Amino acid sequence: MKTIKNILVLTFFLIGIHLYAQTFSVDSKDARNQAQFTSDAPFEKIVGLSSGIDATVMINKNDVTNMPKGMVKVSIANIKTGIELRDEHLRSKDWLNAEKYPYAEFHLKGIKNPSSKQLVDGQKVKATLSGTFSVHGVSRDIEVPAELTYFKESAQTKVKTEGNLLIVNAEFVIKLSDYGIKIPSMVVGKVSEEVKITVNFVASDANSGMNPCAACNPCGMKTEGKCNPCSMKHENPCNPCAMKKDGKS
Repeated sequence: MKTIKNILVLTFFLIGIHLYAQTFSVDSKDARNQAQFTSDAPFEKIVGLSSGIDATVMINKNDVTNMPKGMVKVSIANIKTGIELRDEHLRSKDWLNAEKYPYAEFHLKGIKNPSSKQLVDGQKVKATLSGTFSVHGVSRDIEVPAELTYFKESAQTKVKTEGNLLIVNAEFVIKLSDYGIKIPSMVVGKVSEEVKITVNFVASDANSGMNPCAACNPCGMKTEGKCNPCSMKHENPCNPCAMKKDGKS
């Protein structure tokens, strides 16, 4: 009986997630979804841009603080600074080591201090995103100031893409040494220890469907889980695909 009761509780919980949360995913082929990296050193300012990022956010538009989940994934190899030789150095083992650590990622765990708990059509909501930022094989918990804007599907939004839209703009600063990144001696004074990261993207619920697993394959056939915000941790009960760690539903 206890097992049946637990299953019923979990079922109603999952139904609640489906009814009140929406999953928004970006079109990774859209180059207008971007991450920008700025290093402002004494002798040189470097601006790197990575277009076509992967991002998914699962959020309750009636209460953005209610168990939000999400992931933003940026390919290190896609970063362009305007100088090809510099890009090669940036990807090298002596710097970001893109071959071993191909992505920079932010995993959303919570939303704090929103200017409004509700996402209302066309109104900007300022908030603090709490989560884990990972780069160069190191992960750290951080808080990120961000601006969220929800747009209900209309003739105007369809010019951009189908579905209801969530626009996210975020900006934060990291220290390279916090992530085990050493500035090569040849570029001392040209690369700042502090790097500003800016992320901008437009996500649509038309890319995801009602099931938070739908953007991938419903039973975890993609082990990476890049488009399923709940699959980041197998033990997370809100993911019906992750009830069994072997990925079987």
